[in-house]
Amino acid sequence: MNPFRLCSGLKVLGYFMILIVFAIVALSYYAVVLLTLAPHLLHARSFTSFLSFLTFHILLVLLMWSYIKVVIQDPGSVPENWKLVSEQNIEEGNSVALTDYASIENNTPTVSTDQIERRQSQSRGYCSQCQNGKPPRCHHCSV
Repeated sequence: MNPFRLCSGLKVLGYFMILIVFAIVALSYYAVVLLTLAPHLLHARSFTSFLSFLTFHILLVLLMWSYIKVVIQDPGSVPENWKLVSEQNIEEGNSVALTDYASIENNTPTVSTDQIERRQSQSRGYCSQCQNGKPPRCHHCSV
């Protein structure tokens, strides 16, 4: 049984969250520009109000550009025939993985060899949905 099959309806919630972010930005625009800076610009005509107005709009454009880019852009995928570096080292007979878990002070292993082997065997994944290797702690096709 796949527990993530129930999460397929959460895509609608993602679109709702995008609208919430836009609503928060619109509310902050209303509070900062229309309620706070606009009266000072119209009546006092101070340079600091204009500078604040300009800075706010520059930051607003950068925020919206970055957010829209993040929402629209594809996050990518795992390359075909992907393998862990440690798997390639094991096939070649190198034991590089033990040095990755050594402490800096005295160069002694902080984790036992048994735990390292268990972690490596758990990290070797295969995704049956995309028929490709799966990086450790990755749920790319199930979410």
